[in-house]
Amino acid sequence: MADTHSHAALAAIVEIAADAIIALDDNFRIVRFNKGAEHIFGWTEDEMLGQPLDRLLPMATRAMHRGHIRTFAEGDTESRRMAERREISGLRRHGEQFPAEASIARVTMDGARTFMVTLRDVSERRRNEERQKLLATAGWVLAASLDVESTMATIAELPVPLLGDWSVLELLTSDGQIRRAAATHVDPRRHDESSGLVSRVAETLDAALPAASAGRVAHETEVQRITDVASWLSANFRDQASRERAESLGASSVLLVPLRAGGRAIGALHLVRTAPGASHTKDEGHVADQFAGLAALALENARLYQESRRAVRERDDMLAIVSHDLRNPVNAIVMLTGAVLSREPGDERPLMEREDVEAIRGAARQADGLIQDLQDVSRIASARLWVECQPVLLSELVTELADMFEPVMEDAVLRFVRRIDEHLPPVQADRHRLAQVLSNLLGNAVRFTPHGGEIAITAERQADRVRVGVRDTGPGVSAGDVPRLFERHWQAPRLLRAGSGLGLFIAKGIIDAHGGEIGVDSALGKGSEFWFTLPL
Repeated sequence: MADTHSHAALAAIVEIAADAIIALDDNFRIVRFNKGAEHIFGWTEDEMLGQPLDRLLPMATRAMHRGHIRTFAEGDTESRRMAERREISGLRRHGEQFPAEASIARVTMDGARTFMVTLRDVSERRRNEERQKLLATAGWVLAASLDVESTMATIAELPVPLLGDWSVLELLTSDGQIRRAAATHVDPRRHDESSGLVSRVAETLDAALPAASAGRVAHETEVQRITDVASWLSANFRDQASRERAESLGASSVLLVPLRAGGRAIGALHLVRTAPGASHTKDEGHVADQFAGLAALALENARLYQESRRAVRERDDMLAIVSHDLRNPVNAIVMLTGAVLSREPGDERPLMEREDVEAIRGAARQADGLIQDLQDVSRIASARLWVECQPVLLSELVTELADMFEPVMEDAVLRFVRRIDEHLPPVQADRHRLAQVLSNLLGNAVRFTPHGGEIAITAERQADRVRVGVRDTGPGVSAGDVPRLFERHWQAPRLLRAGSGLGLFIAKGIIDAHGGEIGVDSALGKGSEFWFTLPL
Protein backbone atom coordinates (compact mmCIF):
# COMPACT_ATOMS: atom_id res chain seq x y z
CA MET A 1 0.00 0.00 0.00
CA ALA A 2 2.84 2.32 0.89
CA ASP A 3 4.59 1.58 -2.45
CA THR A 4 1.39 2.34 -4.35
CA HIS A 5 1.05 5.66 -2.53
CA SER A 6 4.70 6.55 -3.22
CA HIS A 7 4.35 5.77 -6.92
CA ALA A 8 1.20 7.89 -7.11
CA ALA A 9 2.91 10.79 -5.34
CA LEU A 10 5.93 10.51 -7.63
CA ALA A 11 3.71 10.42 -10.72
CA ALA A 12 1.88 13.54 -9.51
CA ILE A 13 5.16 15.40 -8.97
CA VAL A 14 6.39 14.40 -12.42
CA GLU A 15 3.13 15.54 -13.97
CA ILE A 16 3.10 19.04 -12.41
CA ALA A 17 6.82 19.73 -12.87
CA ALA A 18 7.59 22.84 -14.99
CA ASP A 19 10.58 21.09 -16.53
CA ALA A 20 10.16 18.54 -19.28
CA ILE A 21 10.44 15.01 -17.81
CA ILE A 22 10.70 12.34 -20.48
CA ALA A 23 11.04 8.60 -19.90
CA LEU A 24 12.79 6.49 -22.56
CA ASP A 25 12.83 2.71 -22.98
CA ASP A 26 15.93 0.70 -23.72
CA ASN A 27 15.58 1.61 -27.42
CA PHE A 28 15.48 5.33 -26.54
CA ARG A 29 11.82 5.66 -27.46
CA ILE A 30 9.51 7.87 -25.42
CA VAL A 31 7.29 6.10 -22.87
CA ARG A 32 6.41 9.07 -20.70
CA PHE A 33 5.96 12.75 -21.65
CA ASN A 34 4.79 15.03 -18.83
CA LYS A 35 2.81 18.29 -18.94
CA GLY A 36 6.01 20.32 -18.69
CA ALA A 37 7.30 18.60 -21.84
CA GLU A 38 4.01 19.27 -23.60
CA HIS A 39 4.26 22.97 -22.73
CA ILE A 40 7.91 23.29 -23.77
CA PHE A 41 7.84 21.30 -27.01
CA GLY A 42 4.24 21.86 -28.14
CA TRP A 43 3.50 18.13 -28.64
CA THR A 44 0.97 16.12 -26.58
CA GLU A 45 1.95 12.95 -24.74
CA ASP A 46 -0.26 10.84 -27.00
CA GLU A 47 1.54 12.22 -30.05
CA MET A 48 4.98 11.48 -28.64
CA LEU A 49 4.56 8.01 -27.05
CA GLY A 50 6.68 5.52 -28.98
CA GLN A 51 8.54 8.27 -30.86
CA PRO A 52 12.35 8.42 -30.81
CA LEU A 53 13.97 11.12 -28.73
CA ASP A 54 15.49 12.45 -31.96
CA ARG A 55 12.10 13.98 -32.77
CA LEU A 56 12.79 16.65 -30.11
CA LEU A 57 16.28 17.58 -31.33
CA PRO A 58 17.49 19.68 -34.28
CA MET A 59 18.53 17.61 -37.29
CA ALA A 60 22.14 18.82 -37.10
CA THR A 61 22.67 17.51 -33.55
CA ARG A 62 20.71 14.22 -33.59
CA ALA A 63 23.62 11.93 -34.44
CA MET A 64 25.84 13.52 -31.82
CA HIS A 65 23.18 13.17 -29.10
CA ARG A 66 22.51 9.54 -30.04
CA GLY A 67 26.19 8.87 -29.48
CA HIS A 68 26.14 10.61 -26.09
CA ILE A 69 23.13 8.59 -24.92
CA ARG A 70 24.62 5.26 -26.05
CA THR A 71 27.88 6.11 -24.29
CA PHE A 72 25.95 6.92 -21.13
CA ALA A 73 23.84 3.74 -21.40
CA GLU A 74 26.92 1.56 -21.66
CA GLY A 75 28.87 3.33 -18.96
CA ASP A 76 28.98 2.95 -15.20
CA THR A 77 27.63 6.42 -14.35
CA GLU A 78 24.06 6.30 -13.08
CA SER A 79 23.22 9.93 -13.84
CA ARG A 80 24.45 13.20 -15.29
CA ARG A 81 23.08 16.36 -13.79
CA MET A 82 22.36 19.62 -15.62
CA ALA A 83 25.41 21.41 -14.28
CA GLU A 84 27.67 18.61 -15.49
CA ARG A 85 27.07 19.02 -19.22
CA ARG A 86 26.95 21.79 -21.70
CA GLU A 87 23.87 23.50 -23.02
CA ILE A 88 21.96 21.69 -25.78
CA SER A 89 19.31 22.73 -28.30
CA GLY A 90 15.70 21.57 -28.37
CA LEU A 91 13.22 21.64 -31.25
CA ARG A 92 9.63 22.80 -30.76
CA ARG A 93 6.72 21.47 -32.76
CA HIS A 94 6.64 24.49 -35.11
CA GLY A 95 10.36 24.24 -35.88
CA GLU A 96 11.81 26.80 -33.46
CA GLN A 97 15.09 25.83 -31.86
CA PHE A 98 15.70 26.86 -28.26
CA PRO A 99 18.54 26.54 -25.73
CA ALA A 100 18.06 23.98 -22.98
CA GLU A 101 19.80 22.23 -20.11
CA ALA A 102 19.26 18.52 -19.65
CA SER A 103 20.12 15.77 -17.18
CA ILE A 104 19.75 12.02 -17.62
CA ALA A 105 19.49 9.13 -15.19
CA ARG A 106 19.41 5.35 -15.66
CA VAL A 107 16.90 3.50 -13.49
CA THR A 108 15.37 0.03 -13.38
CA MET A 109 11.60 -0.07 -13.20
CA ASP A 110 9.69 -3.34 -13.05
CA GLY A 111 12.82 -5.15 -14.14
CA ALA A 112 13.28 -3.01 -17.26
CA ARG A 113 15.98 -0.45 -17.86
CA THR A 114 14.55 3.08 -18.25
CA PHE A 115 16.24 6.39 -18.96
CA MET A 116 14.78 9.49 -17.33
CA VAL A 117 15.56 12.77 -19.11
CA THR A 118 14.88 16.09 -17.41
CA LEU A 119 15.05 19.13 -19.70
CA ARG A 120 14.75 22.80 -18.82
CA ASP A 121 14.01 25.56 -21.35
CA VAL A 122 16.58 28.30 -20.66
CA SER A 123 15.44 30.61 -23.50
CA GLU A 124 14.32 33.38 -21.19
CA ARG A 125 17.46 33.13 -19.08
CA ARG A 126 19.58 33.24 -22.23
CA ARG A 127 17.64 36.26 -23.49
CA ASN A 128 18.12 38.04 -20.17
CA GLU A 129 21.85 37.29 -20.32
CA GLU A 130 22.03 38.61 -23.89
CA ARG A 131 20.09 41.73 -22.91
CA GLN A 132 22.45 42.41 -20.02
CA LYS A 133 25.38 41.75 -22.33
CA LEU A 134 23.92 44.26 -24.81
CA LEU A 135 23.73 46.95 -22.13
CA ALA A 136 27.21 46.15 -20.83
CA THR A 137 28.65 46.15 -24.35
CA ALA A 138 26.80 49.33 -25.31
CA GLY A 139 28.33 51.16 -22.38
CA TRP A 140 31.93 50.81 -23.51
CA VAL A 141 31.33 50.60 -27.28
CA LEU A 142 29.37 53.87 -27.39
CA ALA A 143 31.93 55.53 -25.14
CA ALA A 144 34.76 54.48 -27.46
CA SER A 145 34.00 57.10 -30.12
CA LEU A 146 33.20 60.81 -30.04
CA ASP A 147 32.46 60.97 -33.75
CA VAL A 148 28.77 61.78 -34.31
CA GLU A 149 28.38 59.76 -37.54
CA SER A 150 30.08 56.70 -36.05
CA THR A 151 27.99 56.95 -32.88
CA MET A 152 24.74 57.13 -34.85
CA ALA A 153 25.67 54.01 -36.86
CA THR A 154 26.58 52.12 -33.68
CA ILE A 155 23.28 53.01 -32.01
CA ALA A 156 21.38 51.55 -34.97
CA GLU A 157 23.53 48.39 -35.13
CA LEU A 158 23.95 47.26 -31.50
CA PRO A 159 20.33 46.22 -30.70
CA VAL A 160 20.03 44.14 -33.92
CA PRO A 161 19.11 41.25 -33.90
CA LEU A 162 18.37 40.98 -30.17
CA LEU A 163 15.60 43.60 -30.17
CA GLY A 164 14.72 43.71 -33.86
CA ASP A 165 15.62 42.45 -37.31
CA TRP A 166 16.27 45.97 -38.59
CA SER A 167 16.35 49.44 -37.12
CA VAL A 168 16.12 53.11 -38.00
CA LEU A 169 17.50 55.99 -35.95
CA GLU A 170 15.75 59.35 -36.37
CA LEU A 171 17.02 62.59 -34.82
CA LEU A 172 15.34 65.91 -34.16
CA THR A 173 17.09 68.95 -35.57
CA SER A 174 17.46 72.25 -33.74
CA ASP A 175 14.62 73.77 -35.76
CA GLY A 176 12.13 71.02 -34.86
CA GLN A 177 12.52 68.92 -38.00
CA ILE A 178 13.43 65.25 -38.06
CA ARG A 179 15.76 63.22 -40.27
CA ARG A 180 16.59 59.54 -40.58
CA ALA A 181 20.21 59.43 -39.47
CA ALA A 182 21.13 55.70 -39.51
CA ALA A 183 19.66 52.30 -40.37
CA THR A 184 20.81 48.68 -40.39
CA HIS A 185 19.52 45.16 -41.13
CA VAL A 186 20.37 41.82 -39.55
CA ASP A 187 21.00 40.35 -43.01
CA PRO A 188 24.21 41.85 -44.48
CA ARG A 189 22.82 41.20 -47.95
CA ARG A 190 20.07 43.72 -47.24
CA HIS A 191 22.43 46.38 -45.93
CA ASP A 192 22.05 48.56 -49.02
CA GLU A 193 18.26 48.45 -48.74
CA SER A 194 18.30 49.55 -45.11
CA SER A 195 20.97 52.18 -45.81
CA GLY A 196 18.68 53.59 -48.47
CA LEU A 197 16.30 54.68 -45.70
CA VAL A 198 18.87 57.15 -44.34
CA SER A 199 18.11 60.72 -45.39
CA ARG A 200 20.28 63.76 -44.77
CA VAL A 201 17.33 65.97 -45.67
CA ALA A 202 15.22 66.84 -42.65
CA GLU A 203 11.43 66.68 -42.87
CA THR A 204 9.03 69.11 -41.20
CA LEU A 205 7.01 67.46 -38.45
CA ASP A 206 3.26 67.25 -38.89
CA ALA A 207 1.26 67.65 -35.68
CA ALA A 208 -1.56 65.61 -37.22
CA LEU A 209 0.60 62.50 -37.62
CA PRO A 210 -0.41 59.47 -35.53
CA ALA A 211 1.44 58.38 -32.42
CA ALA A 212 3.62 56.12 -34.56
CA SER A 213 5.54 59.19 -35.69
CA ALA A 214 9.07 59.27 -34.27
CA GLY A 215 8.78 63.03 -34.03
CA ARG A 216 6.02 62.65 -31.48
CA VAL A 217 7.43 59.59 -29.75
CA ALA A 218 10.65 61.50 -29.11
CA HIS A 219 8.69 63.88 -26.91
CA GLU A 220 7.21 61.01 -24.88
CA THR A 221 8.97 59.42 -21.91
CA GLU A 222 8.04 55.76 -22.42
CA VAL A 223 8.78 53.12 -25.04
CA GLN A 224 5.85 52.34 -27.34
CA ARG A 225 5.06 48.96 -28.88
CA ILE A 226 3.46 49.43 -32.29
CA THR A 227 1.45 46.66 -33.99
CA ASP A 228 -0.34 48.95 -36.46
CA VAL A 229 2.52 48.73 -38.94
CA ALA A 230 0.58 50.49 -41.71
CA SER A 231 0.20 53.65 -39.61
CA TRP A 232 3.85 53.49 -38.62
CA LEU A 233 4.96 53.25 -42.25
CA SER A 234 2.77 56.16 -43.37
CA ALA A 235 3.90 58.35 -40.48
CA ASN A 236 7.62 57.81 -40.82
CA PHE A 237 8.17 57.15 -44.54
CA ARG A 238 6.06 59.72 -46.31
CA ASP A 239 7.92 59.73 -49.62
CA GLN A 240 6.96 56.87 -51.89
CA ALA A 241 10.47 55.52 -52.48
CA SER A 242 11.30 55.28 -48.76
CA ARG A 243 7.95 53.71 -47.91
CA GLU A 244 8.35 51.04 -50.61
CA ARG A 245 11.88 50.30 -49.41
CA ALA A 246 10.70 49.98 -45.78
CA GLU A 247 7.81 47.72 -46.83
CA SER A 248 10.23 45.47 -48.71
CA LEU A 249 12.26 44.99 -45.53
CA GLY A 250 9.16 43.66 -43.76
CA ALA A 251 7.57 44.61 -40.45
CA SER A 252 5.19 42.87 -38.08
CA SER A 253 6.00 44.70 -34.84
CA VAL A 254 7.80 47.95 -34.07
CA LEU A 255 9.35 49.13 -30.82
CA LEU A 256 9.64 52.93 -30.76
CA VAL A 257 12.16 54.14 -28.23
CA PRO A 258 12.44 57.86 -27.37
CA LEU A 259 15.94 59.31 -26.99
CA ARG A 260 16.24 62.08 -24.43
CA ALA A 261 19.30 63.96 -23.20
CA GLY A 262 19.42 66.70 -20.60
CA GLY A 263 15.64 66.59 -20.23
CA ARG A 264 15.02 67.31 -23.92
CA ALA A 265 13.94 65.10 -26.82
CA ILE A 266 16.67 64.40 -29.36
CA GLY A 267 15.13 61.61 -31.45
CA ALA A 268 13.75 58.07 -31.52
CA LEU A 269 14.99 54.58 -32.36
CA HIS A 270 12.74 52.17 -34.33
CA LEU A 271 13.36 48.46 -33.71
CA VAL A 272 11.45 46.29 -36.18
CA ARG A 273 10.62 42.58 -36.11
CA THR A 274 9.76 40.95 -39.43
CA ALA A 275 8.64 37.37 -38.61
CA PRO A 276 4.88 36.90 -39.12
CA GLY A 277 3.09 37.27 -35.82
CA ALA A 278 6.24 38.37 -34.01
CA SER A 279 5.91 40.95 -31.28
CA HIS A 280 8.01 42.72 -28.68
CA THR A 281 7.71 41.79 -25.00
CA LYS A 282 7.44 44.17 -22.09
CA ASP A 283 10.91 43.10 -20.89
CA GLU A 284 12.36 44.00 -24.30
CA GLY A 285 10.78 47.41 -23.94
CA HIS A 286 12.57 47.89 -20.61
CA VAL A 287 15.91 46.85 -22.09
CA ALA A 288 15.39 49.14 -25.09
CA ASP A 289 14.65 52.02 -22.72
CA GLN A 290 17.91 51.41 -20.82
CA PHE A 291 19.80 51.18 -24.10
CA ALA A 292 18.22 54.46 -25.21
CA GLY A 293 19.61 56.15 -22.11
CA LEU A 294 23.14 55.05 -23.00
CA ALA A 295 22.61 55.96 -26.66
CA ALA A 296 21.31 59.44 -25.89
CA LEU A 297 24.23 60.09 -23.53
CA ALA A 298 26.71 58.97 -26.19
CA LEU A 299 25.07 61.19 -28.82
CA GLU A 300 25.09 64.17 -26.49
CA ASN A 301 28.76 63.62 -25.61
CA ALA A 302 29.65 63.34 -29.31
CA ARG A 303 27.66 66.50 -30.07
CA LEU A 304 29.34 68.46 -27.26
CA TYR A 305 32.75 67.26 -28.37
CA GLN A 306 31.98 68.30 -31.95
CA GLU A 307 30.83 71.71 -30.73
CA SER A 308 33.96 72.13 -28.63
CA ARG A 309 36.12 71.34 -31.65
CA ARG A 310 34.10 73.78 -33.73
CA ALA A 311 34.58 76.42 -31.04
CA VAL A 312 38.33 75.84 -31.10
CA ARG A 313 38.38 76.16 -34.90
CA GLU A 314 36.34 79.36 -34.71
CA ARG A 315 38.71 80.75 -32.09
CA ASP A 316 41.68 79.93 -34.32
CA ASP A 317 39.90 81.50 -37.29
CA MET A 318 39.24 84.63 -35.29
CA LEU A 319 42.84 84.83 -34.17
CA ALA A 320 43.94 84.44 -37.79
CA ILE A 321 41.62 87.24 -38.86
CA VAL A 322 42.82 89.54 -36.12
CA SER A 323 46.47 88.81 -36.88
CA HIS A 324 45.99 89.18 -40.64
CA ASP A 325 43.33 91.83 -41.23
CA LEU A 326 44.04 93.99 -38.21
CA ARG A 327 47.75 94.12 -38.95
CA ASN A 328 47.40 96.40 -41.99
CA PRO A 329 45.59 99.34 -40.31
CA VAL A 330 47.69 98.97 -37.17
CA ASN A 331 50.90 99.00 -39.19
CA ALA A 332 49.71 102.13 -40.99
CA ILE A 333 49.08 103.89 -37.67
CA VAL A 334 52.44 102.77 -36.27
CA MET A 335 54.30 103.91 -39.38
CA LEU A 336 52.67 107.35 -39.57
CA THR A 337 52.96 108.09 -35.86
CA GLY A 338 56.51 106.76 -35.90
CA ALA A 339 57.41 109.36 -38.52
CA VAL A 340 56.23 112.10 -36.14
CA LEU A 341 58.12 110.71 -33.17
CA SER A 342 61.35 110.43 -35.20
CA ARG A 343 61.44 114.16 -36.00
CA GLU A 344 64.59 115.94 -34.92
CA PRO A 345 64.26 118.61 -32.18
CA GLY A 346 63.87 122.08 -33.67
CA ASP A 347 62.25 120.87 -36.88
CA GLU A 348 59.73 123.62 -37.64
CA ARG A 349 57.69 121.75 -40.21
CA PRO A 350 54.10 120.85 -39.23
CA LEU A 351 54.00 117.76 -37.06
CA MET A 352 51.70 116.01 -39.55
CA GLU A 353 50.14 116.77 -42.88
CA ARG A 354 46.36 116.64 -43.19
CA GLU A 355 46.64 113.66 -45.53
CA ASP A 356 48.60 111.77 -42.88
CA VAL A 357 45.92 112.51 -40.25
CA GLU A 358 43.22 111.31 -42.64
CA ALA A 359 45.23 108.14 -43.28
CA ILE A 360 45.54 107.45 -39.55
CA ARG A 361 41.84 108.12 -39.09
CA GLY A 362 40.98 105.77 -41.95
CA ALA A 363 43.19 103.02 -40.52
CA ALA A 364 41.60 103.45 -37.10
CA ARG A 365 38.12 103.21 -38.63
CA GLN A 366 39.14 100.10 -40.52
CA ALA A 367 40.37 98.50 -37.30
CA ASP A 368 37.22 99.58 -35.46
CA GLY A 369 35.05 98.16 -38.23
CA LEU A 370 36.75 94.79 -37.93
CA ILE A 371 36.27 94.83 -34.16
CA GLN A 372 32.58 95.63 -34.65
CA ASP A 373 32.30 92.72 -37.09
CA LEU A 374 33.84 90.34 -34.55
CA GLN A 375 31.42 91.57 -31.88
CA ASP A 376 28.48 91.06 -34.25
CA VAL A 377 29.65 87.53 -35.00
CA SER A 378 29.79 86.79 -31.28
CA ARG A 379 26.27 88.17 -30.78
CA ILE A 380 24.88 86.17 -33.73
CA ALA A 381 26.54 82.95 -32.56
CA SER A 382 24.99 83.34 -29.10
CA ALA A 383 21.61 84.53 -30.48
CA ARG A 384 22.09 87.95 -28.84
CA LEU A 385 22.04 90.16 -31.94
CA TRP A 386 19.57 92.92 -31.11
CA VAL A 387 17.72 94.99 -33.69
CA GLU A 388 15.80 98.15 -32.80
CA CYS A 389 12.87 98.12 -35.19
CA GLN A 390 10.92 101.17 -36.22
CA PRO A 391 9.08 102.17 -39.44
CA VAL A 392 11.63 102.50 -42.24
CA LEU A 393 10.94 103.70 -45.80
CA LEU A 394 13.04 101.19 -47.66
CA SER A 395 12.97 103.12 -50.93
CA GLU A 396 14.62 106.09 -49.19
CA LEU A 397 17.24 103.89 -47.51
CA VAL A 398 18.13 102.07 -50.74
CA THR A 399 18.38 105.37 -52.62
CA GLU A 400 20.61 106.81 -49.90
CA LEU A 401 23.01 103.84 -50.10
CA ALA A 402 22.98 103.98 -53.91
CA ASP A 403 23.94 107.67 -53.81
CA MET A 404 26.73 106.84 -51.39
CA PHE A 405 28.17 104.18 -53.71
CA GLU A 406 27.76 106.19 -56.92
CA PRO A 407 31.28 107.70 -56.74
CA VAL A 408 32.72 104.25 -55.97
CA MET A 409 31.06 102.89 -59.09
CA GLU A 410 32.52 105.69 -61.19
CA ASP A 411 36.02 105.11 -59.85
CA ALA A 412 35.71 101.38 -60.63
CA VAL A 413 34.42 102.16 -64.16
CA LEU A 414 31.14 100.32 -63.54
CA ARG A 415 27.69 101.00 -64.90
CA PHE A 416 25.27 101.47 -62.01
CA VAL A 417 21.58 100.76 -62.58
CA ARG A 418 18.78 101.52 -60.11
CA ARG A 419 15.30 100.01 -60.15
CA ILE A 420 13.70 101.25 -56.95
CA ASP A 421 9.95 101.35 -56.39
CA GLU A 422 9.40 104.75 -54.77
CA HIS A 423 5.98 103.72 -53.43
CA LEU A 424 7.12 100.86 -51.22
CA PRO A 425 5.24 100.71 -47.90
CA PRO A 426 7.31 101.11 -44.74
CA VAL A 427 8.79 98.07 -43.00
CA GLN A 428 9.54 97.53 -39.31
CA ALA A 429 13.32 97.38 -39.27
CA ASP A 430 16.57 98.61 -37.77
CA ARG A 431 17.70 101.28 -40.26
CA HIS A 432 21.36 101.15 -39.24
CA ARG A 433 21.49 97.35 -39.53
CA LEU A 434 19.83 97.32 -42.96
CA ALA A 435 22.31 99.91 -44.17
CA GLN A 436 25.05 97.61 -42.92
CA VAL A 437 23.65 94.73 -45.00
CA LEU A 438 23.26 96.87 -48.14
CA SER A 439 26.77 98.27 -47.77
CA ASN A 440 28.15 94.75 -47.60
CA LEU A 441 26.27 93.55 -50.67
CA LEU A 442 27.20 96.63 -52.73
CA GLY A 443 30.81 96.52 -51.57
CA ASN A 444 31.14 92.86 -52.56
CA ALA A 445 29.59 93.59 -55.97
CA VAL A 446 32.13 96.35 -56.62
CA ARG A 447 35.00 94.19 -55.42
CA PHE A 448 34.26 91.26 -57.72
CA THR A 449 32.91 92.99 -60.83
CA PRO A 450 35.57 93.74 -63.47
CA HIS A 451 35.94 97.21 -65.00
CA GLY A 452 33.29 97.92 -67.59
CA GLY A 453 30.79 95.63 -65.88
CA GLU A 454 27.36 96.45 -64.51
CA ILE A 455 25.80 96.49 -61.06
CA ALA A 456 22.06 96.85 -60.56
CA ILE A 457 20.20 97.48 -57.32
CA THR A 458 16.48 96.74 -57.11
CA ALA A 459 13.78 97.25 -54.51
CA GLU A 460 10.25 95.99 -55.10
CA ARG A 461 7.18 94.62 -53.38
CA GLN A 462 6.35 90.92 -53.61
CA ALA A 463 2.99 90.05 -52.02
CA ASP A 464 3.45 90.53 -48.28
CA ARG A 465 7.18 91.17 -48.51
CA VAL A 466 9.69 93.67 -49.84
CA ARG A 467 12.63 92.35 -51.87
CA VAL A 468 15.97 94.11 -52.30
CA GLY A 469 18.57 92.72 -54.70
CA VAL A 470 22.10 93.57 -55.82
CA ARG A 471 23.01 92.02 -59.18
CA ASP A 472 26.48 92.10 -60.76
CA THR A 473 28.21 90.85 -63.91
CA GLY A 474 31.12 89.39 -61.99
CA PRO A 475 32.56 85.84 -62.23
CA GLY A 476 29.62 84.22 -60.44
CA VAL A 477 29.69 81.40 -57.89
CA SER A 478 29.66 77.66 -58.56
CA ALA A 479 26.67 75.62 -57.46
CA GLY A 480 28.86 73.73 -54.98
CA ASP A 481 30.01 76.96 -53.31
CA VAL A 482 26.59 78.63 -53.02
CA PRO A 483 25.41 76.75 -49.89
CA ARG A 484 28.52 77.88 -47.98
CA LEU A 485 28.54 81.56 -48.93
CA PHE A 486 26.82 82.65 -45.72
CA GLU A 487 29.05 80.59 -43.42
CA ARG A 488 31.42 82.31 -41.05
CA HIS A 489 34.94 82.97 -42.42
CA TRP A 490 34.21 81.13 -45.69
CA GLN A 491 35.14 82.49 -49.10
CA ALA A 492 35.07 80.83 -52.50
CA PRO A 493 38.55 79.27 -52.79
CA ARG A 494 39.08 80.43 -56.37
CA LEU A 495 38.63 84.08 -55.33
CA LEU A 496 41.42 86.16 -53.91
CA ARG A 497 41.11 86.80 -50.21
CA ALA A 498 39.15 90.02 -49.74
CA GLY A 499 38.27 90.89 -46.17
CA SER A 500 37.55 88.74 -43.17
CA GLY A 501 34.85 86.55 -44.69
CA LEU A 502 32.41 87.73 -42.02
CA GLY A 503 30.27 90.12 -44.06
CA LEU A 504 27.73 87.71 -45.51
CA PHE A 505 27.51 85.77 -42.25
CA ILE A 506 26.68 89.00 -40.40
CA ALA A 507 24.25 90.05 -43.14
CA LYS A 508 22.39 86.75 -42.76
CA GLY A 509 22.29 87.16 -38.98
CA ILE A 510 20.80 90.67 -39.34
CA ILE A 511 18.15 89.60 -41.87
CA ASP A 512 17.27 86.54 -39.77
CA ALA A 513 16.81 88.82 -36.76
CA HIS A 514 14.27 90.79 -38.83
CA GLY A 515 12.34 87.63 -39.70
CA GLY A 516 13.39 87.89 -43.33
CA GLU A 517 15.32 85.73 -45.78
CA ILE A 518 18.61 86.24 -47.61
CA GLY A 519 20.00 84.29 -50.53
CA VAL A 520 21.88 84.32 -53.82
CA ASP A 521 21.15 83.37 -57.42
CA SER A 522 24.39 82.74 -59.27
CA ALA A 523 26.11 80.72 -61.95
CA LEU A 524 29.74 80.63 -63.05
CA GLY A 525 30.46 83.19 -65.72
CA LYS A 526 27.00 84.76 -65.49
CA GLY A 527 27.30 86.97 -62.43
CA SER A 528 25.37 86.88 -59.17
CA GLU A 529 22.37 88.46 -57.50
CA PHE A 530 22.39 88.68 -53.73
CA TRP A 531 18.95 89.47 -52.34
CA PHE A 532 17.02 89.71 -49.09
CA THR A 533 13.34 90.00 -48.24
CA LEU A 534 11.61 91.62 -45.27
CA PRO A 535 8.03 91.07 -44.12
CA LEU A 536 5.63 94.02 -44.38
